[in-house]
Amino acid sequence: MNVVVFDASEFLALYPQFNNVFTPEQLTQFFNVACLLCDNTENSKISDLAERKTLLYMLVCHIATLMQRGTAMPGLITAATEGKVSVSLQAYTNNPNWYNQTQCGSMFWLATAKYRVGMRYIGYTSC
Repeated sequence: MNVVVFDASEFLALYPQFNNVFTPEQLTQFFNVACLLCDNTENSKISDLAERKTLLYMLVCHIATLMQRGTAMPGLITAATEGKVSVSLQAYTNNPNWYNQTQCGSMFWLATAKYRVGMRYIGYTSC
């Protein structure tokens, strides 16, 4: 089986800041969410299981950090006023803004750049 299996004990040993914060069940759910963002199937572009595990654990750390912050508004604040309070947020899609909210997310984004690079097409022209 070429998939990463989540081990909450191992994760907590690597990321001890989450000890006594989340239950193993919550961390497992964060892992399940991470697998929606990073393919953990036999067809994954990331064929090295050790690398995939590291990346998925980075994503779990990112998600756990965001969840630890509570239910604050998601997104980067792009504008704020004080009188008659006003806040504008940048909407997220699958881009670095969402990942760059945490150190783990930023590391994940940088480490996966090689998997996001587009293909080059070189056309053939006959003379």
